[in-house]
Amino acid sequence: MTNQIETLAGLRIECEQRVYPPYDALHGTPHAMLWRQLTIDAPQGRATFEQTDYGHPGKVNAWEQRGIAGPLQAKLGELRAVAEAVEKLL
Repeated sequence: MTNQIETLAGLRIECEQRVYPPYDALHGTPHAMLWRQLTIDAPQGRATFEQTDYGHPGKVNAWEQRGIAGPLQAKLGELRAVAEAVEKLL
């Protein structure tokens, strides 16, 4: 499932979500695992975050950064806030 939101500020936000079955090679746990990747494309570059419920099914972990363009590094707090806001919409 992919959700996409576009704004007039030149931001493009895309969230990909998958559920991996129990004992999948990606995680190996006895429970299904939720995986999400959020990508924010801005005029200054791209920021990517990842989130799973690994370790406690049904309760997602905090967003982890998986690549932030240099010019966006100073905006990490704001980018994380965007990720958290999108999470509430899922």
